[in-house]
This record gives sequence, C-alpha cells and structure tokens, in this order.
Amino acid sequence: MDAESNTNDLHDALLRKNNTEFWKWWQSKFECSSKCSEVEGCVDPEVIVGKFVAHFSKSYSCNNSQRMKSLSEEYTKLRESYYGLPLTTELKFDTELISTVISQLHCGKAPDIDGITAEHLS
Repeated sequence: MDAESNTNDLHDALLRKNNTEFWKWWQSKFECSSKCSEVEGCVDPEVIVGKFVAHFSKSYSCNNSQRMKSLSEEYTKLRESYYGLPLTTELKFDTELISTVISQLHCGKAPDIDGITAEHLS
C-alpha cells in the first residue's frame, strides 16, 4: 500500500505541475539528509579543495591557447574598472563558501549547459 501511496503522491504533484512539491516528495523518499564530510576518503578541507581544482582544471581546459591568452588579457583589462573589486584583490574559495552557495541553489530548475542541476550538487 505504501508504494501505491507514493506513486499517487508523485503522480498528483506531476499533474499539478508543482515542481516544489514534486522535489520535496522526491527528496523525502530518495535523498540523503546527511551532508558530505569526505571526498574520495579525504576529510581535510584543503585536500578536498585540491581535488575539486584538479577535477575541474582537467574538465575545463582550453582548446585554443592563443584565444585563451587574448580573453585573459581582455578580462584583466576590464576587471580594473569593476566597482569594488580592485585587480589586486585575492579572492579565496573555501569549502564553507562552496557549501553555502550550493545550499542556496534552488531544486527543480533546468540544468546548466553541462547538464548539472542543484540536485546533483546537494
């Protein structure tokens, strides 16, 4: 009876096109409420950040070094005039900042260009 009730709840949420209700139901049945405390066996935040950097550095590397250089120069030039963000400002990304940003993402939204949704990250 429980499986039938779950199926009906899911069906009703989909019929009403209620994304919020659907994802709340989905998370209550399939999502783990505990937060990730380790990545590939590591719990040290510095090591975890290094692993993310290595992964995304490989995933998002340039395929045209000349174009990359010109875009980098253009960005550096434009950044000089950004309000409140001088060129010498060193931006620091840490696990707390990343966790905060991920927790503020809205579920049930369309994926980005890589097919990643908030549900993949939370």
